[in-house]
Amino acid sequence: MAMTASDVQALPARVNRALMDRLPDGIAVLSGGRIVFANTAFATFTDRPATRLLGGGLAEVFGDALEDCGPDALADDDTTSISLCLGRRTLTLTVKPLETGHALALLRDVTTQADTDRALREAERRYRGIFENAVEGIYQSTARGDYVDVNPALARIYGYADAETLKRELTDIAGQLYVDPAARQHFKDVMERHGVVTEFEAQIRRKDGRVIWITENARCVRDEAGRLLYYEGTVEDITARKHAEAEIRMLAKVFESVAEGILLVDADLMVREVNPAYARITATAAEDLIGRPAHLLAPGFHEKATEHDIWTTARDTGHWRGEVWSERAGDRPFLSDLSVTTVRDEDGAVLRYVAAVTDITRRKEDEERIRFQANYDTLTRLPNRHLITDRLEQAILRAERVGGRVGVLFLDLDRFKYINDSYGHSAGDELLKLAARRLRHCVRMSDGVGRLGGDEFMIVLPECGSGNTGAYIAEKVLYSLSEPFSIAGTELFSVPSIGISYWPDHGETAHDLIRRADLAMYHAKRGDERRYATYLPSMEEQSLAVLNMENDLRLALAAGAFELHFQPKVSAETGDVMGAEALIRWPHPERGMISPMDFIPLAEESGLIMPLGRWILRDACRRMVAWRAQGIAPPSLSVNVSPRQFADPSLTETIARTLEETGLPPECLDIEITESVTSGDVERVISTMAALKAMGITLSVDDFGTGYSSLNYLKRFPIDTLKIDQSFVRDLMDTKGKDAAICATVVALGNNLGFTVVAEGVETADQARFLYEKGCHMLQGYWISRPLPADAFTAWLLETAEPEQPAALTGS
Repeated sequence: MAMTASDVQALPARVNRALMDRLPDGIAVLSGGRIVFANTAFATFTDRPATRLLGGGLAEVFGDALEDCGPDALADDDTTSISLCLGRRTLTLTVKPLETGHALALLRDVTTQADTDRALREAERRYRGIFENAVEGIYQSTARGDYVDVNPALARIYGYADAETLKRELTDIAGQLYVDPAARQHFKDVMERHGVVTEFEAQIRRKDGRVIWITENARCVRDEAGRLLYYEGTVEDITARKHAEAEIRMLAKVFESVAEGILLVDADLMVREVNPAYARITATAAEDLIGRPAHLLAPGFHEKATEHDIWTTARDTGHWRGEVWSERAGDRPFLSDLSVTTVRDEDGAVLRYVAAVTDITRRKEDEERIRFQANYDTLTRLPNRHLITDRLEQAILRAERVGGRVGVLFLDLDRFKYINDSYGHSAGDELLKLAARRLRHCVRMSDGVGRLGGDEFMIVLPECGSGNTGAYIAEKVLYSLSEPFSIAGTELFSVPSIGISYWPDHGETAHDLIRRADLAMYHAKRGDERRYATYLPSMEEQSLAVLNMENDLRLALAAGAFELHFQPKVSAETGDVMGAEALIRWPHPERGMISPMDFIPLAEESGLIMPLGRWILRDACRRMVAWRAQGIAPPSLSVNVSPRQFADPSLTETIARTLEETGLPPECLDIEITESVTSGDVERVISTMAALKAMGITLSVDDFGTGYSSLNYLKRFPIDTLKIDQSFVRDLMDTKGKDAAICATVVALGNNLGFTVVAEGVETADQARFLYEKGCHMLQGYWISRPLPADAFTAWLLETAEPEQPAALTGS
């Protein structure tokens, strides 16, 4: 406690002096700025005897130390305190004015306290440096869920610009930070129970939305009463470690589950690890391999130095790969794809060899199969188009070098489609295999036989000489293939048509020879019974004519240049009109009227029959509606549908839509099909017929007796009418009587099955009378009327109409 001047004066001088000298702080009394009293401590601190202090001023005593504090450091009118450094001491000088006009100077040694303060400041600086510059995030947070203090590292980890921004914006740790808020509650529960959390892993969501993994180490900070003040801890971003761990787990899983056999071998070529696939491939247990020398090759299948060379190459270059024979316990060696990769440490020393083994036995078999399929026909085992063409090209190259002649035979099996459709694809396949076998026996070993696709084959004669070798081989082929094929318990016939071409007579390239042999084959197919033909230049002109006709056919269809003619069908008994048949005609601007016999097959082959058939159906129905409106329509109008049209799944839909658009009642439409329609998929044919019958449409079989229909199928088909082909009616009155017998039989068959029978091609009254007597119901032919254009047929209907029977004439 500081003493006043009056207190000092009130004491006896000796006691006062003794008391003052015992004080630890230096005390001096000033009068008029001069020291009039100083105790021992003051003299000690100033390093001067007390007697030398008397009469002096503070400025004289402290000198430079006081000047460093500035001219106004000690004021005269108020208590002033300054800090002075004297040597190694740090002192506090306090000057206080007294009521007596004196001043009291108190000098206190604060060196120890200053050292402590400096130590604290240094510790604070060091702590702050560690806090600010730490790589790990450091934080203090409340149990409520906000941050008291964080370092920059934590801000960076959490994606904030700085620590202050994090503290300001992240106020709900559980909701804003943790991906699973329950993880924060688990963190708090552990802290509550144990007061510390170690290696607490969780997923958090950064400010930018990216999810990362962190690990936390934290403890509870409590006051003297044990109350929780805050949590403090560290945070580390372990996302990379988590990804690495996941990758390691994935690699371990791959190692265990990959189909490729893997062997890990150390630098001394000892097996250290084996995956299950390697044990399975080699049929060897892992424990029988681990810890033993590595052996990659089956003994006796390679040179002795091969395995040593593999390890040496892998060591020197880092990798070796090749196909080898590997050993399989208890079984024959297998062909494998082997790769050996070297793994080195940072210094380049070998750590491991990774040997990967794949059993490629099946792959090699597949490759061989693929090579075979790329060059051979899998059904007949003959060379395919690619290979037989290549052999032809090679034969031409040899002939160019040494001279000679090369022949090509192009074959197409007639009636194959019929057999395939009637007896099924398995029967068709068997026919192709048997035909291929016979063809191989018809040629020399040096000749080539190949299947081009479908029912087309090609024979290459590399050295056929200057004679007509191709014709000789064609005769052999025809003789061999004219014998019946025993298939599906029956004997079937399929004789080929053959076209022949020669190099260099008919072309310079393989393509030219094949094309011209193909062209000759088509001429043979349309020719006489010889069934083979050698290429002639005139065939090109004929083929060009067919091509031109196809082009004209397309143009005519686009321009609507076709016409429908109509031919009546009358009752054999009364002569009344019972129906009519719509017949397509093509008035060509240059060639005149073209018969359907010339362009319908071309339309079938080119696919134009589909749009052409739709046009015929629509125009015929439209005409029939017009006649009904005039009251002169026949009861029924027949429209022909080709086999290709009948096979179209949308046929019934097309007919129904046409009837709806034109307004023609279904019972006024009769669909005529040929017998060849019934030679395909019988169940599908029956289904289509049933659908048409359900609509109210009638069905007729045209040209009956010229096809190959089974009477058993005929019994199942829901048809209404049989039409006897005109080829039987034309010679009906022949004295030999065969056609008459056929006609009588067909009429009797139709009557017995409940069908209406129509005879086509009736040209004389005798024919009409004979057919009527045999029970034929309707007649059609020139004797009644030729096919007439629509306008002419309309006039014919008007002439033959009977006014007294309008209802019958209109068909209503």
